[in-house]
Amino acid sequence: MKSIRQSLVRQITTLITFILFIVLLFLDISVDTYVDKQFDDSLEQKGKSLANLISYKDNSLQLSMLTDVMTEFSRTENGEYFQIWSNNDLLKYSSTLSQAPEFNFNRTELLLGELVIAQSNLPDGESGRVFLLKFIPVNDDNHTEVQAPISLVFARSNATLERILILIDIVFLLTAIGTAFFVRYLVNKIVSKGLKPITLLNKQIREIDINNELEQFIIDHPPSEIKTIIDELNQFLIENRALLQNEKRLTSDIAHELKTPITELMSVSEIAIKYPENEEVIENYKDDVLSISTRMKNIVESLLLLNKVNTEQFHLTMIDIDLSDKLLCILERLAITTPNLEQRINTNISDNIVITNDVFSLEAILTNLIHNAVYYSPEESKVSIDLDIINKQPALKISNITLQNITIADIDNMFEPLWQKDQARTSETHFGLGLAIVRKLAERANIKISVKLDKDNVITFSVLF
Repeated sequence: MKSIRQSLVRQITTLITFILFIVLLFLDISVDTYVDKQFDDSLEQKGKSLANLISYKDNSLQLSMLTDVMTEFSRTENGEYFQIWSNNDLLKYSSTLSQAPEFNFNRTELLLGELVIAQSNLPDGESGRVFLLKFIPVNDDNHTEVQAPISLVFARSNATLERILILIDIVFLLTAIGTAFFVRYLVNKIVSKGLKPITLLNKQIREIDINNELEQFIIDHPPSEIKTIIDELNQFLIENRALLQNEKRLTSDIAHELKTPITELMSVSEIAIKYPENEEVIENYKDDVLSISTRMKNIVESLLLLNKVNTEQFHLTMIDIDLSDKLLCILERLAITTPNLEQRINTNISDNIVITNDVFSLEAILTNLIHNAVYYSPEESKVSIDLDIINKQPALKISNITLQNITIADIDNMFEPLWQKDQARTSETHFGLGLAIVRKLAERANIKISVKLDKDNVITFSVLF
């Protein structure tokens, strides 16, 4: 599993190390170039000084105090070398070349006045730098005849220079390595400090008690990004606690809802077992068994439908539906099972209102809303059903006087599964799942439902398609 901290440390360290490496490499090259240039400048300066000491006198080449003053041309170790050539004739050379006076210093053909500094091997086998200059020496006799040009070769070992350059490279390399480790250490500290709120948050997530409503995620002075996450997590915690409580309530309600018919069924069964030959007893309990079984079947089927609506297995088939005709058909179907339905309903249904939606969802929503309105209103009262176009949108209103003294606080609860104002749950056909199914189907079918309760205890369900 990838670690954010390790990833950040690695990436930041790599970036900073790369930048520092480029900087150090530039500095290394700059220092090497500077030291190398200083060596060449020194070589050139001394080469020119040697050239100034060379002159003609009495038609012979003179080296003023050259070998007497400059002992480096006579010592055997770390010595320096010079040669004076006229064309291909060796005129003079330093005592350091006594064993190899005509040693080839990679001389090149020079133009008069041309100066060259080049790399060359020395007689002792070490590498060196060579100063080459072609010039006409000064004539001390003040003769006017032109003297032949000569070539001065001045060579010096650069072994010490190369060791210095290698030492500089090693220093820079060690500096780069040390800097890389230091940068990683520093970045690790900084990143760890920056990620401390996340570490603390992770610890709290592992230890949080979802059942404890007082617990929440708290980080002192968190960064703005972390604060957003904390706020979202706390909201998520609140919602999940509500869902957990709802699940607990739903489980308890399901158990309670099924417990009564199961107990009744067990009682009937025990009586039938106790009096197996009593036909009168068995005959009397047949209808009870059927009624209890039917109620349990309806509860289970409603729960299964409610669960199916919440899954991806539930698919909508969107087609054009004449809402006016569909509403009338539902009323006719309900009239078969609901006594005096026609006398209890006032309808105001506009014609030819067509919508595009799922037939199953639409029928289930309308059936449950109308059935609930009739069931939960006084028998002598009227249920109003109005269908019209409002603001260019099909709108349905179902109004009834409620029997159960519904309050504003009850409106949100009535859409919860198995919620009933009457906790006694004596109904064999209504057990608090109809409106829960309505809400879920409406969400899936993009149908908007709102509830309004007025002071006369009239409740109105408004449906926008």
